[in-house]
Amino acid sequence: MFIQRLDPAKFESAYGIKVQELYPWQGVAETPFGSAWAIVPPGGSTKHHTHQEGETFFVARGEGVMRVAEDVTSIRSGDVVFLPPFDHHTLENTSATEDLLFLTVWWEDRRLWADAPAEPAAATAAERVVRTLVTAAPPTPNGDLHLGHLSGPYLAGDVIARFLRLQGVEARYVVGTDDNQSYVKTKGEQIGLGPEETADFLAGEIAKTLAAAEIELDAFTRPNASPFHREIVQAFVRRLYDQGEIVAREAPSPWCERCGIYLYEAHIRGGCPHCGVPTGGNYCEDCSRPNDCIDLIDPTCTHCGTRPVARPFTRLYFPLSRHLGRLRTFWRRTAMNPRLRSLLEQVAEAGLPDVAVTHPADWGIPVPVEGFEDQRIWVWCEMAPRYLAYAREVNDRLGLEGDAASWERFWKSPEASVVQCFGSDNGFFYGALLPAMLQAFDPEIRLPEALVMNEFYLLDGKKFSTSRQHAIWGREMVAEVPADEVRFFLAWSAPEVEATNFTRRAFDETIEREIRQGFGGWLADLGAKVREQYDGEVPATGDWTDDHRRFYARIEQLTAEAIEAYEPRTFSPQRAARVLAELVRSARRFGAAEAGWLRVVARGEERRTGVALELLAAKQLAVLSAPLMPAFAAALWRELGFARPLSEHRLEARPDWVPSGQRIGHPAGALPALPLRREEEATALGRGAA
Repeated sequence: MFIQRLDPAKFESAYGIKVQELYPWQGVAETPFGSAWAIVPPGGSTKHHTHQEGETFFVARGEGVMRVAEDVTSIRSGDVVFLPPFDHHTLENTSATEDLLFLTVWWEDRRLWADAPAEPAAATAAERVVRTLVTAAPPTPNGDLHLGHLSGPYLAGDVIARFLRLQGVEARYVVGTDDNQSYVKTKGEQIGLGPEETADFLAGEIAKTLAAAEIELDAFTRPNASPFHREIVQAFVRRLYDQGEIVAREAPSPWCERCGIYLYEAHIRGGCPHCGVPTGGNYCEDCSRPNDCIDLIDPTCTHCGTRPVARPFTRLYFPLSRHLGRLRTFWRRTAMNPRLRSLLEQVAEAGLPDVAVTHPADWGIPVPVEGFEDQRIWVWCEMAPRYLAYAREVNDRLGLEGDAASWERFWKSPEASVVQCFGSDNGFFYGALLPAMLQAFDPEIRLPEALVMNEFYLLDGKKFSTSRQHAIWGREMVAEVPADEVRFFLAWSAPEVEATNFTRRAFDETIEREIRQGFGGWLADLGAKVREQYDGEVPATGDWTDDHRRFYARIEQLTAEAIEAYEPRTFSPQRAARVLAELVRSARRFGAAEAGWLRVVARGEERRTGVALELLAAKQLAVLSAPLMPAFAAALWRELGFARPLSEHRLEARPDWVPSGQRIGHPAGALPALPLRREEEATALGRGAA
């Protein structure tokens, strides 16, 4: 007989609680399962987690609440709970005085994995909602957009919105400029314009660049020109103040005695108090952590270079730490990549800060609270109600009236969802500050279903920089090469979870290999095949071989992979671009193998099936490339003989045929010819002279 006793000295930390593992057990044969005693202290909880093993809890003492995905169940002494693999769960001790003691037994059985979902509520957006508001972080109008900007939230939001429309969702994509940033005022001082004139001019440049890159918007909003923005923002802040969610507090802040100004954001620079990297005021681009300016390391005024002094100021604050419980629930339910999730956990472990809502300034929206008339609402606290104003503006443009025109149509309806796209430097705000403020304002607000965050895009190994003129401007690039090809490469090299690099050589080589030779070469061969063998008409299918069945299954598989890559909850532009390229490679290999049937007269039926399958692959290429390469997709759709616009087509999980007898054009013609580059032009001129 072998006996172990519950021994507090043997407890170790795991999953947020204390456990005493029972195996391996000296002198006892190795078991096919693991086991441990576990104690959840009064008021404590395990971390929210999942694992590949099946697990059984035997509750020995106490009571608590088990949460599995969205299901909540009370448990007590004597209960036994089985958890299949990959169930997201927590166990909370609801007693204020007694430990919750349980025995856990776990084992790995991969046969149980088959029925385990990849994540809770993993249905497609089309199954969940009928309308979605897609937003991208507002660009600050202190300069035009370069490829680094386009590679991130602006392309992502456009691709997601176009994909959702393919699925029949009423997707509305809205971007607006961040006119009230202090950086707008400082930019105006540099170029000799007031902040309003600066915002107007540079917002116009930004709008032109977005249009040139085929970023299709339902609204491009200007906060200070919008009929809804200021009213909604001020009402939002006032309500939070009246509810006690925003409080007045005196605290030291940096003050430049030489310039006689309060320093924040663009007006101050120093070392980040969290990572030490040089940064501006209020948040750090490198580690994405917020600061309150007074805590910067060796700060200086950006106007005169002197070191500021500390002065007491009474400002309005939003105590973010009050909302940690709500935020943890939001983090569990909302799709986000591990980089953002780990940032939010890091900030939570360090202690959520109190965030200054107002600053003594003369540019921005006035504070609607007595005694603070000389202060302005900080733009990042203007941001939460901004997105309510976006919804209101979209509804107004649709001509909706009454209750249907309310922002609640997107933010509170169970038929609607919100997807937000932004860069990693904004992660804290979109992951913590904005959702906390929105729920403090109205607990019934349905927070975003997906937060799509990207990292920095580099140019020749260095950050894009307007001040150092280290940038490729978006409009200059799309003036030189087709916008679809720029979009394809930005997706191909997207900085999804790590910084990625743009070089002109990589761009040229990728476009030549994947688009010109890949897409163009295969489509040219396919078009010639249909013209020469079937007089330009789509053949009906005939006899099938095993290779035909495998290729059709491959088309289905790649369609499913593309859908997953475009879905907001699993969004990956890199995967989407590579699926398109792999669809073409698979089709080209299949077509080359099928060419042998031309030499066998009696196998005309098999030959027809093969060509029909290639045309089906071309159809899927048009449909699946529509979110990423809209002009190419629409042109290819037309060349395949479809009279109804591609925008009216709905994405099919099981693709249907290009109708037999339909006359096609020249599929390769869907790709516009590239203009000659200087060296190619010189070569061509040389040949002409000879």
